[in-house]
Amino acid sequence: MSTIKRGSYPTVFQYTDYRKFLLDTLAYLLDEGRKLSYRSICDAVGIKSTGHFTLVLQGKANISIPLAMKLARFLKLKKRESDYFQALVLFNQAKKHADKRDYFVKMMSFKESSIRLVSADQYEYYDKWYHAVIRALLEIVPVKDDFSVIAKMVDPPVSADEVRKSIELMVTLQLVKKDDLGNFRPAEAIIDSGPAIGSLAVTNYAMNMLELGKQAFDRFPLEERIFSWATLGVSEKGYEQVVQELREFRRKVYEIAKNDANANRIYQVNIQAFPVSKPHDEEDRR
Repeated sequence: MSTIKRGSYPTVFQYTDYRKFLLDTLAYLLDEGRKLSYRSICDAVGIKSTGHFTLVLQGKANISIPLAMKLARFLKLKKRESDYFQALVLFNQAKKHADKRDYFVKMMSFKESSIRLVSADQYEYYDKWYHAVIRALLEIVPVKDDFSVIAKMVDPPVSADEVRKSIELMVTLQLVKKDDLGNFRPAEAIIDSGPAIGSLAVTNYAMNMLELGKQAFDRFPLEERIFSWATLGVSEKGYEQVVQELREFRRKVYEIAKNDANANRIYQVNIQAFPVSKPHDEEDRR
């Protein structure tokens, strides 16, 4: 297999999307005036169709691990770079959340990875359900250094040390800051870790909240919790209207909380809507 000479093109450790890495690398090589084309790459690694390679770069098709390794050799990636590239491909193409999480953890294990510096803290914030709870509690409970006050209020319980570490993490993420009196308070900030990591992190958070919801059946009496559901048939347009109403409801819930000056407890409000059947097309009815 013919290969290109290794230059100073983008390092794979900077990426959480292997397609973006390939696109940036190819763009760099073309800017360098290398005699390179999709056809030459396909010929070198054994891809029969340049059209298929284009679909891969567009995110409309996947690549196998053997093909990924051929691309790594073509780009003259070193051993650890190739290992990271393989984990990156598996991470991007994983369909199950648990698999995606495992590959992400593997990517973080590379000390050269920018994820350790850029995305690990954001991932950790969403990976633990109690960070958001602690942040919300800081809105109503003044805390300087006695973290046990917050720890005793979180339900299910967490330790004072976990509260301390949580606040330290949120200070790093600029989600929490000290006010004029030296108390930790929520800051007006959001987490943006990009679509690849953001999707994984938020899915982690959603699954944690769903698990808490299951536990709530045993932990709280009926009057302190509410679970409601409806199973119904609607069209795609009807479903879009349902989703819009749910978004509007969520906005109203935020407004109620924002205007409640007497808040003394943190509640988790989960809103769910998902299909439980495949669509029934008109042709199927004939």
